[in-house]
Amino acid sequence: MRTARTPIITLVMLVVATSVSAEIIGFGLGAGSFDGEFGVQGRWDVRLGGDISHITTQGSIVFADRTTYAIDADYHFVVESGKGRFYPLAGVQFAFNSDDSEFGVNGGGGLNFMLTENTAAFAEVKYVFFGWEGWFITGGIYF
Repeated sequence: MRTARTPIITLVMLVVATSVSAEIIGFGLGAGSFDGEFGVQGRWDVRLGGDISHITTQGSIVFADRTTYAIDADYHFVVESGKGRFYPLAGVQFAFNSDDSEFGVNGGGGLNFMLTENTAAFAEVKYVFFGWEGWFITGGIYF
């Protein structure tokens, strides 16, 4: 239970430390790799208090020996540059399959590139610490 407490407290602190005004800014679909295993992902972005603070929730399915499901909540600090946006990220993950469940802590970064006014391509790399440790590399599109 002690290992579950730290990621939950981290997520709560990220949400509380940001402004209370939240706005849904879009959703995305992606595909990628978790330590060499193929996976798919859906994501939902919420802007918190301005243009630079986002929380992204992600649901992923990794098709390995045992299909694994992961739910992530990551804080993005967005740095805009022309049509692109770079963001370092930090967050938490809960992953589970038929045999086990684990909490993890995420660290990494990503890049969005605007294709049209309402559509963007994205690429993201993050490392999951603790739990099921490993690299998660994802690319996809935002709507």
